[in-house]
Amino acid sequence: MSAPPQTGVPVQQGQEWSSGFWDCCSPAETCFFGWCLPCCLHGKTQSRLEDPQMKEESYMNGNCLMYFVTSYCALHWIPLMMKRGEMRKRFNIEGSGFSDCMSSYCCPCCVLVQHEKEVEAQASRHTTGYQAPLGMTYPTKQ
Repeated sequence: MSAPPQTGVPVQQGQEWSSGFWDCCSPAETCFFGWCLPCCLHGKTQSRLEDPQMKEESYMNGNCLMYFVTSYCALHWIPLMMKRGEMRKRFNIEGSGFSDCMSSYCCPCCVLVQHEKEVEAQASRHTTGYQAPLGMTYPTKQ
């Protein structure tokens, strides 16, 4: 068997999450929401992800309701797993569908806190936001 031909295009490696999976005790407010009101934290995080500037946030929205309803049926880990995969793809974070599934199923509160911290970290990296293009300029004659 021969190796596949090289295209000359380097494969871009993914990055790690900005905070560790078990680093879910700080900040205290995020920890509180993750453990006591997980549907609200999920709603807030997803609201910030949908806003390109990642500045607006709403605790009560469709994502919050979806998480609440699925947690009532003990299936809350499914939307959490799906959102985790979307975040990994969007922010080029290493991982796999299997790791998303296992972490979302085994410790959903840790996942929620890690998601919120990642959104905050990504927002701080992209603080410039939209900048209007410069006006039209004409070349000057010399």
